[in-house]
Amino acid sequence: MTTSTRIVATLKRELKSRGLTYRDVAARLGLSESAVKHMFSTGNFTLKRLDSLCEILEVDISELVALSEAREQRIERLSDEHEREIVADIKLLLITYCLVNHWQFHEIIERYDVSRAEGLKYLRRLDSMKIIEVLPGERVRLLVANNFAWRKHGAMEQFFTRRVQTDFFRGDFTADGSIRIAKNGMLSRKAQRQLADKLNAVGELFDDTTWEERKMPANERHGTTMVLAMRQWFFEGFRELERERSG
Repeated sequence: MTTSTRIVATLKRELKSRGLTYRDVAARLGLSESAVKHMFSTGNFTLKRLDSLCEILEVDISELVALSEAREQRIERLSDEHEREIVADIKLLLITYCLVNHWQFHEIIERYDVSRAEGLKYLRRLDSMKIIEVLPGERVRLLVANNFAWRKHGAMEQFFTRRVQTDFFRGDFTADGSIRIAKNGMLSRKAQRQLADKLNAVGELFDDTTWEERKMPANERHGTTMVLAMRQWFFEGFRELERERSG
């Protein structure tokens, strides 16, 4: 569905939710009802007319676009097959990572050793996976949901464990903005669940923050990884010293 089609559909929904008919709109715009029906059926709005409709709905155009995007069904997970394909090709993985983090196509090929022809080939592949929609002018619209995540125990998670995790924790975490917190203690199951909920909330805050900063140029944003980990665990070296329990 094109952007203009989504916006027209959103206009119709918003008018209906406010109990407004085409006759009401015609009266507000000084047009005939048939002219308004034709306008909505063809989607042929001038910017001035769109502004007038937004005034009737008491929203601005940016809010209208946001409403249209919010209504769209977006993917939260990829198939196992698609994850495996992405992980198997380092350039496809790079471009996917950049696009999911709201880079523009020209920013990717300017920064990385990916030719324009290669990049366009990968864009078409990601379009066929429904991860993005390729638009005219080498523009891209992201189709993944704000809460998009890789599959649990999937190819991407395995890649992270095998190739990224060790390198990540090898750092000294002394740079500005870095933090590493390791805690150990004895907790009840109830307390574990409560802390897990709070850690999930922090993860959602990270997602919300990356979404808020998506429109900043890529050269003003920096690759940032946050790992939140907690599980029931006891050092095996200590376990070996436990006394055998009687009975």
